[in-house]
Amino acid sequence: MGYIALYRTYRPQIFEEVVDQKPIVKTLENAILNNKVAHAYLFCGPRGTGKTTLAKIFAKAINCENGPTITPCQNCEVCKSIQNGTNPDVIEIDAASNNGADDIRALRDSVKFLPSTAKYKVYIIDEVHMLSNAAFNALLKTLEEPPKYVIFILCTTEPYKIPETILSRCQRFDFKAISNKGIENRLIEICEKENINITKEAIKEITILAEGGMRDALSLLDQVISYAANDLIDETKVYEVSGNVSGKDLLDLVTLVINNKSEEAIDKISYLYDSGKEIDKIASDLVLFLRDILLVKTGINSLNKAMFNTNEFKQISDNLKKSLIFSWLDLLNDSINQMKFSNQKRSYLDLCILKMCDELNQKENSLLDQIKYLETTVENLVSEINKRPVKEEIVIKPTNTAKLKEITDKNNNYIKIEEINEILNNASKETKEVFNKEWPLIKTKYQDILAVSILSYGKVVAVSNDSIIFVLQDEGFCNRVMKYDNYNQLYEIIHKQIPNINNILTIPQNIWRQIRDDFKKKYSEGIEKPILDNIIIPVNKPIKIEKEEKDLIVEKLKDTFGDILKIKE
Repeated sequence: MGYIALYRTYRPQIFEEVVDQKPIVKTLENAILNNKVAHAYLFCGPRGTGKTTLAKIFAKAINCENGPTITPCQNCEVCKSIQNGTNPDVIEIDAASNNGADDIRALRDSVKFLPSTAKYKVYIIDEVHMLSNAAFNALLKTLEEPPKYVIFILCTTEPYKIPETILSRCQRFDFKAISNKGIENRLIEICEKENINITKEAIKEITILAEGGMRDALSLLDQVISYAANDLIDETKVYEVSGNVSGKDLLDLVTLVINNKSEEAIDKISYLYDSGKEIDKIASDLVLFLRDILLVKTGINSLNKAMFNTNEFKQISDNLKKSLIFSWLDLLNDSINQMKFSNQKRSYLDLCILKMCDELNQKENSLLDQIKYLETTVENLVSEINKRPVKEEIVIKPTNTAKLKEITDKNNNYIKIEEINEILNNASKETKEVFNKEWPLIKTKYQDILAVSILSYGKVVAVSNDSIIFVLQDEGFCNRVMKYDNYNQLYEIIHKQIPNINNILTIPQNIWRQIRDDFKKKYSEGIEKPILDNIIIPVNKPIKIEKEEKDLIVEKLKDTFGDILKIKE
């Protein structure tokens, strides 16, 4: 005989071997001991938790030549034939492929005949929820009042699909997912019996990946054994076979995000994808990794993973705030949900990583950019002043934090509401239709360009003769598009296709709602060209710092510093 899979070789044969289903086992044992065996049972629960296995053990227990007994002998012809699946009185039916009314009518006709070798005829119907309505109706009467020698055991992973009329005729047992400890102990026992050279970390990883299913755990173990041949089985081999992302790779990815190295983080995603990892699997593993960080920060370390003890993990755990982790988890969950309905899964994950970088560093980067702008302006001023024949001196009075904030706010390069107002008052459907015809071609041709990729998830809301307004999810994406290098690249692409376009603006969705409602309200009041209320649009226009003429620099610094700047000749 050929090789038999581990989950079949080590399938429990008696009640004692069933893992983590003690209440159900105890109830069935007591029913046998007290001669209170019911005519119909419904076994519900996740896959790989022992439903069909327990059904066969129960069939052996009531049909054993030495029984009914809770410890079937395993040696009599009835026990052996049930174990081998050859007993004519224990009929296992796959409802997924025998789900018609005619199939159930054939079953109903066979019920009339007495068992040939056993005491009871046991019908085990797997995936019973797959039966059609007509099949369920055909089963009703027989299920309610079968002959005394017939027992039905219905097994399903989706009990909510079963009609109430069927449920009310059965004793229902809900199987729970097998605990990690139960799976781990069983794997250790099997590995010892099979002399498998495997590390404890690999067993723990297989346990976690099984998600409560013993059959899944044994199937994965079987696969890893074949992959490793005679080599030691460690975590790395488990990751390679399962397609999961290793803890080390997840650590590296999160570290890059924390350090705002967005390009390197995207490259890391590319590396994982090229290594055979599925995009949605990378995202879900990242969710689990962040969950682990939260557990550790809360003082829970139930999984006892090896990476929890590394310096890198401890450093990340200490530096990340819970509020930021929760925010990241929301972003990842949204991306995973969107992936389900899209063929562009990679784009959603890339955008999510970019947004995670912005989430952490947006405020700091905004302040740093403003400070850098001020420093550059002052340096240019000093350079120009040094060329003057008469020496000038800049005296800046000390100022407090509140004053510095006021100065910074005055110096921002935000998009002005007046500019939006002008575009909306000069927008037309015709120009928007012209752009909408060209835009899909641009998105397809330049989908690898960051700004184009981000805008492909936005919405064009207004197009005038020379300007476009895009609405994006939040200001982080808007500012990334409007960053000088990204904007310049985008401008060249769009201007090449549509030469009259000279201005591209991006607005966050929440700000656009305010602008749109204000514009519509005033327009409906009969104002032909409404003037919008002045609101702050927190999106910087693209700027490139260059040396200016002396008078322009001095004028700009006067506007910036006001009365705290004095120039002496």
